[in-house]
Amino acid sequence: MHLIILLSVFSLLTSVVVAGPVSDNYELQTYGFGAGGVIDASSSSYSMVGILGEQASTQSGLVLTQQAGLPAAPSLSNPGTLYDRLNMIIDNGGNPTDATFAVAITSDNWASTRYIQDDFTVGETLGAEDWQTFTSWGSGSGVTITGLSYNTIYTVKVKARSGDFTETDWSAEGSASTVSPSLTFSVSDSTITFDELSSANSWTDATKTTILTTSTNAYHGYTVYGHETGQLTDTSANTILDYASPNSAPTSWTGLGFGYTTNDSSLTGGTANRFISEGPNYAGFTAAQPGDPVADHTDVITDTPVTNEQFTISYRVTVNDNQPAGSYTTSLVYVVVPEY
Repeated sequence: MHLIILLSVFSLLTSVVVAGPVSDNYELQTYGFGAGGVIDASSSSYSMVGILGEQASTQSGLVLTQQAGLPAAPSLSNPGTLYDRLNMIIDNGGNPTDATFAVAITSDNWASTRYIQDDFTVGETLGAEDWQTFTSWGSGSGVTITGLSYNTIYTVKVKARSGDFTETDWSAEGSASTVSPSLTFSVSDSTITFDELSSANSWTDATKTTILTTSTNAYHGYTVYGHETGQLTDTSANTILDYASPNSAPTSWTGLGFGYTTNDSSLTGGTANRFISEGPNYAGFTAAQPGDPVADHTDVITDTPVTNEQFTISYRVTVNDNQPAGSYTTSLVYVVVPEY
């Protein structure tokens, strides 16, 4: 018997795709090289994409952690006519609430750089306390930078950080200019002549006035003080006494003398409306310099300067019928004191 054996030889071809390092038993299908840790992590304030433990770098190498968000250019403005301060609003840059920000400032195009301090003044160094949260920088309302030079252009820029190795570069810049301090003051008349006093007018004239006009951008406003160089006196040295009530406690008119009242209802130096309440109330001039307050504006001037603000000083003189006849004169001095 003959046995015939037919042999067929097959070549079996296949391809194997290796996704990662393999051994006889295992294969790493996805992997990364890094400093160890986890792929991502988050907390109530932060979210990280990367491998925990790696530090940020601009060089090639390990997978990078994310920097803080770079803020946009801050807004620097002069809302009115400010001469020693400017308003600044920084951008949050999409950072978490506990991210902190630092602000650099210059007035010479960065030939020298200074920094906004935690009290919003300008300092030579940037301290740890000067990195403040968006809330501390006034959020969307901003803060007022003080202690600046007048009539000067300032430029600011901001950087952010939200932990170690996350500090950004400086942002784009914002600029604004302070202005010069200003003050003008005028008195409506240089001379006041009372009517001739006689029995026809009950030895009294209460019709004469002076209008005081002031304009200023002084941050804390101004006060006008008034004093006399002496009592009303004639060429024979006869005098008319000053009205007895003082500026701090004026009274409705009683008796004799030369006095004044003011229409300023918020006057410093005593009860604010002391000349107005149940008035007019009068006081006598003092000869002490610079005098007593007769008009003022003590509100902080932020957005709009004081422009041509007017107050009226009204005078009264009353004598009795045995006052020696004559021409009596004195000089009144008004001094405006701005508070910058």
